[in-house]
Amino acid sequence: MEDRRRILEMVQEGVLSPEEALELLAVLEDREEGRAEEGLTPPLVRLVAQGAEVRVVGEKGLASPRAEGGEFRQEGEGHLFRLGVGEEGRLWIPEGSPVHLEAKASNLELSRVALSGQAHGCNLEGEELLGLDLRLVAGNLEAGLLLKEGRHGLDLKAANAELRFLPGSDLLLEVEARLSSLEVEGAWTRAPGGYRLGEGRAVLRVRAFASNLEVEA
Repeated sequence: MEDRRRILEMVQEGVLSPEEALELLAVLEDREEGRAEEGLTPPLVRLVAQGAEVRVVGEKGLASPRAEGGEFRQEGEGHLFRLGVGEEGRLWIPEGSPVHLEAKASNLELSRVALSGQAHGCNLEGEELLGLDLRLVAGNLEAGLLLKEGRHGLDLKAANAELRFLPGSDLLLEVEARLSSLEVEGAWTRAPGGYRLGEGRAVLRVRAFASNLEVEA
């Protein structure tokens, strides 16, 4: 807004001609649109699975999601991918897109996405997950994570989780465990409230009840 006002003032002062002012305003508009696109958050994908086999891939440079199998459709500003008993499906989405999971008795593989939601009686494998906010009941999670900033969470109940933090991760790990086993290995530093990797820019809070948790960095 300030730039536009200054351009108009320069026209009134005779420093710029109207044609020159139009050219500058066009350049300014293009620059602002570019900044807006850089700050865009990919639309949410809601994944609903019951008794299904699903693979979700975050693909760099992909413009829009595409899917094979199941039901895939627009939902608000995001998308819905739904699979039922015995169905198999694959979903390709822009890298880093948020995926909200609602799953029961399913097997899921996910890579390079930010995972949230809840899973009951599921087996999940994650490859280079870029975010985590998950509740897992009576299931298994094996995941490699790359967490650099923000707040994340994992709530385990009668579940097993093996977490591997990939090079470049920078976080504080907070663990609240009841009737659970905990193993922490690797280049961690004990810190108030948990374990620190790097400077602790991101925070992952894990709550475990009657569960097994293994953490490696």
